[in-house]
Order: sequence, then C-alpha cells, then structure tokens
Amino acid sequence: MAGGLLQRLLTRSGVLPLLRNQWREENAQVNARLEKLDRDVRMLRETLALNVTQREKGTNNPGLFDPERVGAHVQQALATAPMQSDPTAHVVITGLIPDDTYQALLDGIPPRVFFPQKGDAKQNLKLSQIDIAPEWTLKTLSFLETVLIPRMVVPALIKKFEPHLREFYVREYGPERGPLCAALPHEATGGRLMLRRPGYHLDPHLDPRRVVVTMLMYFARRGDSETFGTSFFRINGVPTLDRANTFYPGRQGLTCDLVKTVPFRPNTAVAFLNAGAAHGADIPRDAPKDTERYAYQFYVSPEPGALAAIVGETEAASAG
Repeated sequence: MAGGLLQRLLTRSGVLPLLRNQWREENAQVNARLEKLDRDVRMLRETLALNVTQREKGTNNPGLFDPERVGAHVQQALATAPMQSDPTAHVVITGLIPDDTYQALLDGIPPRVFFPQKGDAKQNLKLSQIDIAPEWTLKTLSFLETVLIPRMVVPALIKKFEPHLREFYVREYGPERGPLCAALPHEATGGRLMLRRPGYHLDPHLDPRRVVVTMLMYFARRGDSETFGTSFFRINGVPTLDRANTFYPGRQGLTCDLVKTVPFRPNTAVAFLNAGAAHGADIPRDAPKDTERYAYQFYVSPEPGALAAIVGETEAASAG
C-alpha cells in the first residue's frame, strides 16, 4: 500500500517520469560507451593482426609509391582515355594506376569495423578520422590523399577537361570572368573512402556549384560483380538550379532517364563534369548480402580565395 501510494505521489508530482527518463538516458550513455569500447578493442585486435600479416608479406617495394613512376602512368592513362559526351562530359579510365600500386592500395583498405558505425548501407572513412588503424592502411591512405590525388590525378584531370571547364565557367560567370576562373588553381576537396552495401540508394543529382569535376576511383576486389556502378541520367525539362547545395531534379518534379552505368571494375575510375546531367547509384536491398562496394570519391574545385578575388566574396560563398 505504502509503495503504491509513494508511486502515485511521485507520478503526480512529475518526479517519477523524470527519474525514469534520467535512468533511460544514463543507460543509453553506458551502452554507447560499452559499444565504443567493444569496437575499439576489435579495431585494436584487427590492427595488430594485420600489422603482422603485412610484415610477413614484406611489401617494401619502393616502386609501389614512386611519384615519378606512378605519376607517368596516371598521365598516360588519363591522356588516352576517350572523352565521352552523353549525357555529360566524362571519362572512364581503365588501369588508372600501375597494377601493383593498385593492389597495394586495395590491401590497405581496412575491414568494416574501422568505418564509422552509423549505418550499414552507407559508410565513409577519412584519414583524418582514424585513431586506430593498421600501419599499411595509414601508409596507403596517406599516399592516396596527399600524393596520388592532389599531385598526379588533379593536374591530369584539369588538362583532360580543359575545354569543358572553360565552357562550364563561362556559363556560370559570363564570358569575361569565366576564362579567368578556368585558369585558377584547382584542388581536390571532399575526399573520402566509401563503403556501400545492399540497401544503399542515391537519387539522381548534381553536386554543389563549387564542384566542377567529380571523380570516383573504384576499388573492386577479385570476384566482385561488375554491377551496381555509377549511373548517369538525362534530365527531362529545364530545372531551376540551386547550386549552393546538392541538387536533386526529382524534388522539382523532373524525371531522369538512365543513360548508362559505369561497371564496377578493378583499377577503374570515372570522372565527369558536374553539369548537364545527373548521376546516382543503387544497391538494392535484395542484392547478395555480402555485396560490398569500395570506392574513393573526391571533387575538383577552384581554390576558394582565388575564386572570390574574381567573382566577389558573396558569389563565391554561394558557390562554396
């Protein structure tokens, strides 16, 4: 009786619900800390095991990451890749980097536990986010993000897309400022290693205005299916573009027709102009449950300060 009376009094006064909510919050925080601790332990175990495995393999070939050798290969691969125009300017590069360098980067991709655990179908990983990782992962991602992409790939992409970049900037900023923007220094932005699994869907879209070229480097493993690559769409109608953010034609009631899907193949990359067409991707929920798509995506954008000096701070801010 006394217990029941106390409970009713606490309920009426609002104390009991408050205590229950506080208990739930504290319990959730404890569970979250335990999950993080469990993940940290698993990552540490994987790191130690992979470090041993990599040392036993003895992959110390200095040529794997030799800038002169790899850079010459990248320039040749991009220079000889045919430029395609339907539905927008794009290139599909086969054999972007030397095969042994590709395998080394592939070996550096860490197990799923190292990717942020915020979703099963879509996970991204950046070098700056890593606290615990195998030595080889740190070495390969560092080469990818600080040498391969900014020093080799971006200059080759700018040269490849030069006439299309000029047209892009003239459309965006006019005949006087456009050519000046095209001549600006460009840099890689927004880079991340992506893991996509069944249930992932990305509607057809254009990237924000600050992006002039988008590139995806596929990291297909032996035995991976070629399906579920990057898709290109033709936009039906004339959209009212909001280019400060990612633009989805479907949100304006416009339909998009699939033109092509670039197959998911080893050592293959696709780069495309961020204009004139939409792109997207899809891995259906009923795809084989072990389906994994690893790719590295980055954008090519003008250096913000240099762009602002030409087009003005306000307009440059809307582009960034």
